[in-house]
Amino acid sequence: MKFETIILDFDGTIADTKQSIILTVQETLKHINMTLADEEEIKKRIGLPLKNTFQDIAGLDGKELDDAIREYRLRYDNISFETVELFPEVESTLKVLHGRGIKLGVASSKGRNSLSVLLEKLKIFSLFSFIGGEQDVSNKKPSPDIVNLAIKELHTYNYKSLVIGDTIYDIQMGKSASCSTCAVTYGNNSLEELSEYAPDYMIDKFSDLLDIVD
Repeated sequence: MKFETIILDFDGTIADTKQSIILTVQETLKHINMTLADEEEIKKRIGLPLKNTFQDIAGLDGKELDDAIREYRLRYDNISFETVELFPEVESTLKVLHGRGIKLGVASSKGRNSLSVLLEKLKIFSLFSFIGGEQDVSNKKPSPDIVNLAIKELHTYNYKSLVIGDTIYDIQMGKSASCSTCAVTYGNNSLEELSEYAPDYMIDKFSDLLDIVD
């Protein structure tokens, strides 16, 4: 088998979370009496840590930044529970991969608690042997740290691992960890944006992953 481990991004790769993130950012800005952000500007930053998002779109720093992140987290679970759904063929494909003995991990910029709640709600939590969130490493995407942590926890090797994501940050992260990379074209970055970072594979639908692994 070509790969024994697959490490996946969550937002825009496993699940469609775009609307939940945009809504929560806007609700947070409204709560702290800031001007609402342009939706495209929020979308561009999906996949990055919240700190970067609020710094970039609202110029927040210090206590204001800490307050915004706290308020976002207070709101996100309720909003996401109603709006997040799996992309087509994700559940069935993950079950096939899991059944073949491939180790599955999630490497996300989300908080681990929110991530676990969503994976449970989407009925795929039990398929993953590693679930990593933003509090698990000091250096966030596109740093390779969370991928390296997953590889260590899963007792596997970089050269036997495939990192999959929908943004250039995921591809940079995987390459920096000396893993093979796969970009999905249905998420938050365009085909053109992803192509500039030369992932090893590109797929238009999640089930195409089976052809890569085979």
